Amino acid sequence: MIHPALLFAVAFSVGGLLKLVVFLAVLGALIVFHEFGHLVMAKRNGVTVTDFAIGFGPTIFAVNRGGTRYSVNLLPLGGYCKMVGEDEPDSGIADPGNFAHKPLAARLAIIAAGPIFNFILAAIIFAVIGVAIGLPTGNTTVVAEVQPGSPAASAGLVSNDQIIALDGQPVRSGQDMIDYIHARPNKTIAVGVRHAGAIEHLRIRTRPQLLDGKTVGVFGFVPLPALAHASFLSGAAWGFSMVYDTIVLQVVGLYEAISHHDASAVSGPVGIARVVGQAESLGAFWVLRIAGMLSVVLGIFNLLPLPALDGGRIAFLFVELLRGRPVSPEKEGLVHLTGFAVLALLFVFITYHDVVQWINGKGGL
Repeated sequence: MIHPALLFAVAFSVGGLLKLVVFLAVLGALIVFHEFGHLVMAKRNGVTVTDFAIGFGPTIFAVNRGGTRYSVNLLPLGGYCKMVGEDEPDSGIADPGNFAHKPLAARLAIIAAGPIFNFILAAIIFAVIGVAIGLPTGNTTVVAEVQPGSPAASAGLVSNDQIIALDGQPVRSGQDMIDYIHARPNKTIAVGVRHAGAIEHLRIRTRPQLLDGKTVGVFGFVPLPALAHASFLSGAAWGFSMVYDTIVLQVVGLYEAISHHDASAVSGPVGIARVVGQAESLGAFWVLRIAGMLSVVLGIFNLLPLPALDGGRIAFLFVELLRGRPVSPEKEGLVHLTGFAVLALLFVFITYHDVVQWINGKGGL
């Protein structure tokens, strides 16, 4: 669990109250849905769930239903699902509602339900994007993001600017704009820009970059996508496709980060807060898209076979399957405690790396 004070500090530091609200809302919703997955599967398997909480700290509202206390707490920083027998030592007394007394398959389903629900939520979010907002069909001429240190940034181009002319010629489409810039590596282009309702004229020298084996010119910005509403089936298909693509992208990225010892491929809370904050300024499409991708990332991260994570608990279940008996709760608890300490150190390292990247003006969407 990330310390609440750090989350507040991070969110405030990256751009004010609105970004704080968006950041906490996105992160909190993803974690609560993850815990909701554990709750649903625990209930289906007859495990006694004593507490299901949204947020931490002082309780604002609570109600008891079916032996479970459901509460909404003051600090909206995620939530938790507390089950009988999940962490405490086995009393040895037969209890049909005790997590530890359930068959291995039931325990596996309960633990895996959290990450699986994150994948399901991501698919739903992506489907909603397609149906309610629209699927990307190309690019507009409006600037979504300017990369720090790029020619566009040096010239003064900013988010929400619209490029209306290149070398005096009107820009008719996003693709025409991209083709014109790509065709002119290391060339200075006169750019007509609509900024806050006024027309401005900039001169931007393209930066050469390899693209599909060919040198092209780039300004260093990302255009807003053109969107078209999709049918329910098309939106659902795109949703599952996006989940699959994001899983592959994250797994490959994680492998490369580990194999090449490249910390720049990993983002912590500062990096995540920056991305969510930038997305908030670009509208609902980007906020939801980032939320969907973060939900997938949260699911993948929790499936890693590391102590203190769902994946670590699943690993102990496979050890139990091979040995024919479970690892003693004391030994497993010690491993999870050690793993939590290691994850805390990793969290500090990644956060430090995020801050350095931020200070150096690197990173972004």
